[in-house]
Amino acid sequence: MKHSNIIWAFLGALAFLLVFSWSTSPLYLTYGADSPFFQTIGLGIIQGKVPYVDLFDHKGPVPFFMNALGYSLGMGRTGLFIVQVLSFTVTLLLLLKIAGLFAGSPKKTFLTVALAMIPLADFITEGNQVEEWQLPYIALTLYLICRYIDSGSGSHPVWQSLVYGLCFGMVFYNRPNDGVMWVGSLVAGLLLMWLVNREYRRMFANLASFLGGFIIVTLPVLAFFYVHDAVDDLYYGMIVHNIRYAGDALFTWSGIGMILIPVIVTCTFLYLSPGNKEFRYVLIPMLLFTVILIGKRDYYHYLIPFTPFMAMLFAKCLAKGWKLYLWVMCSLFVIFSFREVTYIVRAASLRSTLQAFYRQSDALFDAVPEEERNTVWNYNLVTYEKDKYPHLVSLMGCFLHRGLTPSSPILAAYDLYYMEPTHGIRARNPKWVVLNPEDSFNKDFEWIEANYELVAESPGEPVCPLKLYKRR
Repeated sequence: MKHSNIIWAFLGALAFLLVFSWSTSPLYLTYGADSPFFQTIGLGIIQGKVPYVDLFDHKGPVPFFMNALGYSLGMGRTGLFIVQVLSFTVTLLLLLKIAGLFAGSPKKTFLTVALAMIPLADFITEGNQVEEWQLPYIALTLYLICRYIDSGSGSHPVWQSLVYGLCFGMVFYNRPNDGVMWVGSLVAGLLLMWLVNREYRRMFANLASFLGGFIIVTLPVLAFFYVHDAVDDLYYGMIVHNIRYAGDALFTWSGIGMILIPVIVTCTFLYLSPGNKEFRYVLIPMLLFTVILIGKRDYYHYLIPFTPFMAMLFAKCLAKGWKLYLWVMCSLFVIFSFREVTYIVRAASLRSTLQAFYRQSDALFDAVPEEERNTVWNYNLVTYEKDKYPHLVSLMGCFLHRGLTPSSPILAAYDLYYMEPTHGIRARNPKWVVLNPEDSFNKDFEWIEANYELVAESPGEPVCPLKLYKRR
């Protein structure tokens, strides 16, 4: 039972996600706020629906396919949890590899990865975030590049750049800006280093290999959407709409930590590595791209992909004897993770409430003929507004709990701001509609009352009433 044994990685992944991934863990009945979007689209893929066309979100397709893989196991979100554990096990093994380059001993390597889970507990928010699925690819890229620089041999196999390209593609098709920040920036730093050293042949050979890896990932993605005549929808959702979504955000000082944390971690690591200046070539571009592209919203789950870089610093601190610095940093993350602990306690306490609520919503869907249940339009079931942030009571989870997906392509009202003329309820005129009469998104209530008849209504307790309508 060595410290690097895969059993430890598996047990660590299982324990961590059981506690902190409260949107998928079998310990809870909560679905989260962001996770239901990805679960709904993943389940929709299994049911023959096409992302961005039948079910819309502005993330890349990879997290949708990962959620589809989980739901394809036939165990609901438990299947998704299993896929999460396997993915995170790979991540922990790669973090052990990264830490082993700098920590100096197996015990310090093991301790490094354990300490890296402290900030991740703060960043993970609810689990099944887009950024969580990026971790294996970012960790693998960082490990290979750090191993190359730390060896000082100057030998860099071209196949490694192919791996970088594969990893870049997987992260890019999660979120394009994350692909640039966490993988593309590291490769750009390598190319810059070879350019400065006038190693032109190596630079061009590795660049071609990197692009080849990215193309290998791109081809099946484009093929899937081409077969479904949805390439334009992919481009709009992942690129155009995502730019609009990011551009609407205003900077708030509560999000300053998303910039300060990468700055402090990167600068400290470089300070502790004076004898290996090549790290500057890869880490400074990463830091610059992060500051530019991380976003203005104070969503700290955007820092989930930074976990491998945290492991680098923690390993270096242990090797250099910077115990006080490490103790202070980890203590601060523990303090800030108190909020996450309160979410976990609330999620556990809501189990009986959610059991009753989802029984009510299941009964509501049973009023629809079985062959038509996947055609019910979700008008405003997203999160329960009266629930304080984070919204632990997911109204969208009503569909997932019953194994259904809505016919409404837009899952969140704020996306209708751009797409309502073609994707709104009046444009589509569905046969069945379900809604929460107490929700603030109510602009079409009068139109629905005029054109639909009320078929069934659930009780107002323990959460809120739901109404099911059928077109007249």
